[in-house]
Amino acid sequence: MTTSTDTYRRELVQALRAGNVPPERIGEIVAEVESHVADTGEDPREAFGPARDYAAGFRRPRSRASVAASVAPTLLCALSGFFVAVGIIGLVDGEPAFGLPAWVVLAAGLVLWIPVLVSVLRQSVPVPDPRTGRWITAGPAVTAVGMSGALVAIAVACWGLAVLTS
Repeated sequence: MTTSTDTYRRELVQALRAGNVPPERIGEIVAEVESHVADTGEDPREAFGPARDYAAGFRRPRSRASVAASVAPTLLCALSGFFVAVGIIGLVDGEPAFGLPAWVVLAAGLVLWIPVLVSVLRQSVPVPDPRTGRWITAGPAVTAVGMSGALVAIAVACWGLAVLTS
């Protein structure tokens, strides 16, 4: 598979996930695209158009409940990151945060991180390849490591800024 096909596959999977397409169907769609490209030698963009446009034909409407369910983790994630940042800065400065010891605010941010992580892991079902049974996308462990790495990066950046400005 060429880099162009790999890039198209990543874009297609992302667009299909955003379109609320079930993981099994995503695997079938990607397999069809890859088979066509392998048989004809065409570039996937020439054969199917932009990945986002091709994926639009497979979209499923989202219910209001699912939209609300996706907003809540986003807000909790932002609140968690904010509390972690404020807690780290408070620890470095030795000052309370929101009238509480900084470690309490930091701990609250970490506790808020747990439902965010669980929610994202529940939604990040890997996409199976119907031809091989292997995953086309990263599994939940990769998602958890990536998200936790982002939280650690926020904490380190805040610690560095607090140390530099102290």
